[in-house]
Amino acid sequence: MGGMSMRENPAVIALIGATGRLGGHILQAALARGYRLQALARKPEALLPAAPGLQVFPGDVRDPEAVTACVAGADVIVSALGTRRGQEPYTVLAEGMATLVAAAQRCGVPRILAVASAGLLDAPEGGLRRDAAGYPAVFRASSAQHLAASETLKASGLFWTLFCPPELVEGDSAQPLQVVVDVLPAGPKRVSMPALAALILDEVTHPRYTGQRVGMNNAEATAWRACRLAGALAAGDVGVPWTPRWALTQQSPG
Repeated sequence: MGGMSMRENPAVIALIGATGRLGGHILQAALARGYRLQALARKPEALLPAAPGLQVFPGDVRDPEAVTACVAGADVIVSALGTRRGQEPYTVLAEGMATLVAAAQRCGVPRILAVASAGLLDAPEGGLRRDAAGYPAVFRASSAQHLAASETLKASGLFWTLFCPPELVEGDSAQPLQVVVDVLPAGPKRVSMPALAALILDEVTHPRYTGQRVGMNNAEATAWRACRLAGALAAGDVGVPWTPRWALTQQSPG
């Protein structure tokens, strides 16, 4: 795309939104996996003293100079930017994505992985979920920002992936996720942030969803128990609980 190619064995991640709820989980998980991180923060003191492997860049995601400094030399950009309910109009997401894309193109960073609203997934009756009858009005303004950001990303010529979770909740990185392209799979409409962080980082290393919107849901408890039992049986000891880092259940759209 755009004459660039994805880099094998990416080692350096430029992380945007590192001080947010999901961004914090991504930061900790990435450092634990041995990635080097270049994190942009409006309040850099929140990330100081910097852990080994972490370089903190002060600045706003809408500032071209600050963003360019952060992404230069990175193999991939991960954006955990979101919107803030109750602070509308909130344009940081759309404006920030435009700045990110321009900086990536300028610095030759070929990939952006971003988090977006589940409203950008396809509705069963056609169109997007955000445009469907009954979609909560409180989310329409924020999903418009996600839509604008996604359109900028899709037109960028970069390799991109959009992760589109429903409600983000605290949880366990071992929580299995049901994952499907383009639609929201059946489930509780909640996603464990540590599990989503693991999914995003797996995509950094082993791209599976380039150029796609990815829907996900926490797997039901029965599916999780089945995964644990299968793992215990495979280990030859059903008396020892086995929890995968995260389990992936593919579903066909339905």
